Amino acid sequence: MKTVKSTIIQIIIIGILLLIILTDYLNPIKEFLPILWTLFIIWSILYNIKYRKGNATNELRFWTNNDDYNKIYPFITGTLLLIGSVCAIFFIEDYLIFLSLLTLNGLLLIISGVLFIPNGVIWIKDKELISVSGNQKNTIEIEKLKEISIFQNKIIFVDQTQKQYNLEHLNLELSDFSKITDFINQKLNKTIEIKTYNNNA
Repeated sequence: MKTVKSTIIQIIIIGILLLIILTDYLNPIKEFLPILWTLFIIWSILYNIKYRKGNATNELRFWTNNDDYNKIYPFITGTLLLIGSVCAIFFIEDYLIFLSLLTLNGLLLIISGVLFIPNGVIWIKDKELISVSGNQKNTIEIEKLKEISIFQNKIIFVDQTQKQYNLEHLNLELSDFSKITDFINQKLNKTIEIKTYNNNA
């Protein structure tokens, strides 16, 4: 899933930063390396704010099976990072810039958890409908899209050749059915048959 991949990437980044600081490599540039992670978190926060304000008009988000974990992960990591780096500042005289950036990153992670948005997404780009859930990504030309079946745990897109594009590992509420249906009907310039099933297929 996307979140597992994102988590692994962040763990690798933290591991590289720790390796650099513990081996005294790239001194003193190493103290500024966490700013790259800082910029990534800030970009994520700004994107979440944009979506929450309704400014991402060609995009609709919905819950996946991993989003309960995804939502709490920034709080856990952010809190540990914030507490650990603040304590380190009091006991370690060196690497003040590095530790200060880690403190900021911990705070930003907590903020990103508060502003969390689900990872399931459908969006319209040019003449294509794109759907994403974790590592699953489907792209289908709107002109070739024939019908859509919505279940609580997945969405099935069918084109004119009867080829299916499955978007799985979802955790949809019944209210999501109408949101997805309305979004697709409003954004596409053609009539699509949309079927909804109040169960898992």
